Amino acid sequence: MHPSRLTIKSLWRLYHSAQALLKSGQVQDAAHQFSRIAEARVRKPRGETYHGEDNPLVAQARLGLSYCFVEQGQLEEAQRQLERVLNLEPTNAEALCELAYIHGLRGNRPQAKLALDQAVEHNPECARAHKALGYFYLQEDDLDHAIEECRAAVQCDPSYDPAHVELAVALSRAGRFDEAVRSMHRALKLAPENAEYYFSLAALLRESRRTDEAQGVLRIGLKFAPDDCDLLEAMAEIQLENGRPEEAIQYAQRLLRRSCNSLAARDVLGVAYLQQGRINEALRMADQMVRISPMDPSHHFKKAVLFQQQGMMRQALDEFIQVLRLAPESEVGTEARQAIDAMDHQQMRQIVLLASEDAYFRAKLRRDAALAADEKGFCLSEVGVSMLQSLDFDALTAYGTVSMPAVYH
Repeated sequence: MHPSRLTIKSLWRLYHSAQALLKSGQVQDAAHQFSRIAEARVRKPRGETYHGEDNPLVAQARLGLSYCFVEQGQLEEAQRQLERVLNLEPTNAEALCELAYIHGLRGNRPQAKLALDQAVEHNPECARAHKALGYFYLQEDDLDHAIEECRAAVQCDPSYDPAHVELAVALSRAGRFDEAVRSMHRALKLAPENAEYYFSLAALLRESRRTDEAQGVLRIGLKFAPDDCDLLEAMAEIQLENGRPEEAIQYAQRLLRRSCNSLAARDVLGVAYLQQGRINEALRMADQMVRISPMDPSHHFKKAVLFQQQGMMRQALDEFIQVLRLAPESEVGTEARQAIDAMDHQQMRQIVLLASEDAYFRAKLRRDAALAADEKGFCLSEVGVSMLQSLDFDALTAYGTVSMPAVYH
């Protein structure tokens, strides 16, 4: 089957259509359009035709195809398309930057750096090339060079808002928050309806303890994008930090309506409910977080603490033990172990006090300590049971004088 024969006008129409499809996430359709352009035979005004590498849009089309293949995870095919582009246009900055990106994804950092150096060398006035090299340096934690390249990108094209954003990131990583904030403000002036930029600026302001300014930025952002999940989450967190649990609840509930499985919304709601003394509702949020993400030990830990505050010690112990199963060597695992120890020692003190006054209970402890404690409603861990079994029941009153904390926080 011969390639399509199209006019230049038709080619451009297809190209813009393919770009729109790619931007909207319709990757398969976009790839089909780019492929048609790359293989098309083009009609000249006098009826003559040319095809293949003579097609004036073939490089752009193959570059578009490479983006499609990257989106589909087909990195080898994407790289092959870029190599064909560079055979046609060896100094193409966009192709070199995309090739560097693919090398980076595949862990080939030296080749990525080589491609970016070539992009900048052959295109010293290309803002995207400088920005991409700045991002590379940022990944390498070479902040001085990252800032230098991002500044070069801004100088090449002051209207290129991604360069201002990348510069803000580099400056913030270097601890230069005031400069980073100014850079993000410039990005927002260039793209005032970009919700992501409002979120990034607010994050910088929060990090530099300018909470009121951050809140103002988020309010403006929510006017442009009232349903943006990141903005709603940040606003809910700020309200919580400012001691306004009712407002935090409102924003978190808005977030839940947009993202029904949002863990962040439930986390904010749990803390806000707790601040209002609504422990049952806070526990409901923790339970939902466990069901959504059962392998996250922090959710089990929150649920355990809330059970403990409700006096539901057996359920609390089960959740603390689950934390230890999931992450025994983590920080939260250490805290869970400390909580279990505290619960064991508190109950041991109560058992000892009870046994010192109740001879029948003391006799049952001698026969089967674990069963006797369980019958009385105590819930000891395996370590706690071992401790109980090793007690000298003739010296219980001495043990009973030890002071233990009642609740773990």
